[in-house]
Amino acid sequence: MKGIIVVVVIIMLLMISIVIGSQNTQMITVNYLVAKAELRVSTFMVITIALGFLIGFLMMVLRFLGLKMQNTLLQRRLKKLSKDSA
Repeated sequence: MKGIIVVVVIIMLLMISIVIGSQNTQMITVNYLVAKAELRVSTFMVITIALGFLIGFLMMVLRFLGLKMQNTLLQRRLKKLSKDSA
């Protein structure tokens, strides 16, 4: 249930940011390392929010997988130690 609430809150925040961003039609110049682009503020907001969400999600998944692997290794070590002591 907690996971569903978190997902709903994230989706609501993304929707609010898209609505607010769509009201900004001014053009801005974005300088990349190798290029330069003219974007609307709304487009730039959507891109940066999506990239931030994606990077955060990937970091969370990598951390989860690392903890899962560590848990598996510790469970094996515990099982081996309990066999040895018996």
